[in-house]
Amino acid sequence: MQAIEVTGTIDENGRLVLDRPLQISHPSRVRILVLLEDSNNLISSGDQSPENHQFSFDPDAIPIWELAAEISAQVPEEEWKKLPSDLARRFDYYQKQRQEKD
Repeated sequence: MQAIEVTGTIDENGRLVLDRPLQISHPSRVRILVLLEDSNNLISSGDQSPENHQFSFDPDAIPIWELAAEISAQVPEEEWKKLPSDLARRFDYYQKQRQEKD
């Protein structure tokens, strides 16, 4: 998947109108993430299907991988050594094992 950033406007019919044509070599289906500068324009449709959820985006938020690195850096090395070496590959197995203990 390739990302292309382009600006545009939403017209009175709710259609996206790009400010410039995309330089694409052939017709393609695309996924679009719309970032609104003014979220007061949103209208609640009452449709709760996942396709119609409205998401907010904070461009200043710390990326999740940086948060994970920051949190994991607080764990002492001896605690990391207690983890099984195959934890990522067999996570479901270890999770089920723990649930059975509880």
